[in-house]
Amino acid sequence: MSTDSPNLIDLAESMNEQSQRLKAASAIAATGATDIRDDLVRQHMLHSAELVRGAAALGREHNAACLGILARSLLETLISELWVVISTDNAEEQRKVEIAELARVLKINLQSDKAKIWNRHSGEDATAEFLETDRMKSIPKRKSVFDQAAEAGVTDLYNIFYRFLSMETHGHNKMKHPEEDDPHMLSTMHIQGIGAVNRAIGHVGVRWLLHRERTDNESLRDVLGLNGTQP
Repeated sequence: MSTDSPNLIDLAESMNEQSQRLKAASAIAATGATDIRDDLVRQHMLHSAELVRGAAALGREHNAACLGILARSLLETLISELWVVISTDNAEEQRKVEIAELARVLKINLQSDKAKIWNRHSGEDATAEFLETDRMKSIPKRKSVFDQAAEAGVTDLYNIFYRFLSMETHGHNKMKHPEEDDPHMLSTMHIQGIGAVNRAIGHVGVRWLLHRERTDNESLRDVLGLNGTQP
């Protein structure tokens, strides 16, 4: 007989439903003139939809550790989305960084002799020469998640939630023996958090695409369920 909790199964199934809704929302036609932020917002929404779909499978298995990692990734996506919609300059920077990260990986591997650049005409090793090009010497630095959160005015999301999820992601939160953890309780908690962040990502995206508005912090708290009634 299965020992799965019906409540957790229902929560996991709701993740699949949220994933489908977010995918559909990403295809909404934008209002007004085309904006560079549109594509990036859609990318954030689609990326989140895939993460949430994965959360559904992990929830059924009570895999609390991996759910915590997904929760952190989703929160990072939300912070990035909030930062991108601030301005076209931010959107341009985000696009450049995506390419720059590939260049940075290449540079690291070239410098450590794990990769080589060969001159296509002479067949000679051109790695050193390539590393001296402006393209390799001036790779733009990626803005940190904290800096994005600060510029987006959501440092509380970073300090209160992202930092703690990072401890779990990096294995620094084991204050007690792992066997003492309740995987059902932790999985339920993470799925509920994942659902809230996913709804926020959808809200931010739809509000931008349809209304050309950046989500204010009060609305964001409402969507995240952080404005509960005080006793």
